[in-house]
Amino acid sequence: MKCFIKCLAVFMLGASVFTACSNDDDNDSGKRAVDVSEGLFIVGSGNKRAGIGGNLSYINYATGTVTSKAFETVNGKALGQTANYVAVYGSKLYIVVDGEATIWVCDKKTLKVEKQIVTTTLLDATKGVSPRAIVGAGDKVYFTCYGNSINGGNGIVAALDTLTFSKFKTYEVGSYPDGLTVCSGYLFVANSDYGNNVNPSLSKIDLQSGAVTTIKDAAITNPMMITTIGNNVYYLDYGTYDANWNQTGQGVRRVTVDGKVTKVCDGTAMGTDGKRIFAANAPYGGETKYYIYDPATDKATEWNPADINNPAVITADPVTGNIFITSYSKSTDPNVSTYALPTYTNQYDAQGNFVKKYEGTATGAVASVFNTGVKYE
Repeated sequence: MKCFIKCLAVFMLGASVFTACSNDDDNDSGKRAVDVSEGLFIVGSGNKRAGIGGNLSYINYATGTVTSKAFETVNGKALGQTANYVAVYGSKLYIVVDGEATIWVCDKKTLKVEKQIVTTTLLDATKGVSPRAIVGAGDKVYFTCYGNSINGGNGIVAALDTLTFSKFKTYEVGSYPDGLTVCSGYLFVANSDYGNNVNPSLSKIDLQSGAVTTIKDAAITNPMMITTIGNNVYYLDYGTYDANWNQTGQGVRRVTVDGKVTKVCDGTAMGTDGKRIFAANAPYGGETKYYIYDPATDKATEWNPADINNPAVITADPVTGNIFITSYSKSTDPNVSTYALPTYTNQYDAQGNFVKKYEGTATGAVASVFNTGVKYE
């Protein structure tokens, strides 16, 4: 699609797949709760032209290893075509698979499937088309679907109960909705308009009243990823492309709750540890640069991470502050696209110094999330 041009040691899998040291469901009175992070999930869309399906990799901090095709190994079945997003909420891992109109709900410690949500069945054959991203808040999870966008209409956000996974409510939003985030009692949705730059917008849903308002701005051209830090929302805008796929106007923007939009830095990929924004700007055919933006100072500092060929996903651990960049690999075969090869993921400390390289992570990497939780001491 237009807006996505850039777009191991084997160990026991099953009940002990992630060497868990945390117990999200414990409530041990008298003990001190400590945030922990055990690893990183990376989801790949695969490569349809090369016949590679969606895939999930896991980096295990304790063993220092990568498990490729972790979902398939545990569940004995494929993730599906064009996996698009991954999120952790509570004890569950949610994997959104656009091409299969499916959201897999897994136990995040074992990766065993607990529920397959078929969005075209849950909603209907039109509204449930192309689920894109998911986020949790309170006792609900919310996900976006392209819905009627493909017919020139609007997309859908659906709310599910986290216990029964039954439909709670739906909201009509903008054209081709993608990422979504919760901020100050509102759900913000990035309506990409599929990169057409005809009707891009952000939707703001009041989670108490259900009212939906639209935010329009000249700086909103192709919004995709979106996240929250403090009382502000930050989204990644892919900008526009000319006939030769040259990209302009791409970058990270800050949005206040009342809808004021400000550019933060250039970028084609964005991630956060909940405190800072990390951006990679690698436009097609252009120079690649990296930025760390600190909302406390409102400044973006350029940095130069070692050994990155072509950045696909960038993120940072909310517990340790370590930065991870997943990169496309170089191809030595002129007949094999780099996009059809497994990626590799580099780890850097919170100051941006190289720590470790993990080979063989997700093919067609598009999103990642940390395996975080709480333990009691």
